[in-house]
Amino acid sequence: MGECDIERFIFPDGTERDMLVFDTAARPAPCPVSPPPGDTRDPHLCPVCGSTLVHPTEWQRIAVAAWRITLRCPNCETVRTGVFDRGQVERLNRALYEGTERLAREAEQLVRHNFEEEVDKFVAALDADLIMPIDF
Repeated sequence: MGECDIERFIFPDGTERDMLVFDTAARPAPCPVSPPPGDTRDPHLCPVCGSTLVHPTEWQRIAVAAWRITLRCPNCETVRTGVFDRGQVERLNRALYEGTERLAREAEQLVRHNFEEEVDKFVAALDADLIMPIDF
């Protein structure tokens, strides 16, 4: 196994995650691509339709602070590959984390709603004397 670095990502809710990043070489070369000064492009935003649902399909670390990431937009099916610096990758990770949290909350609300609906139906069936011992 080669050398590895430990990188810490801190998410908006304060959760911290340490990631082991294994390098194929002893130390990667410095970032070969520097974004233009003031470049604040967010990888999770689609440059074609503006969707905020863009997600990575592949990524590869190519230097100390640079990743080559292939991104896909589910709205317009745009697929693009780019080299992103650490700040951009952190914004992408933050957007993915926040989207996952939002999706989990909505899924929980849906499950709760469905459960409440089933309980209401069961209670109505009990009240109407429609449930018999043979049903169990």
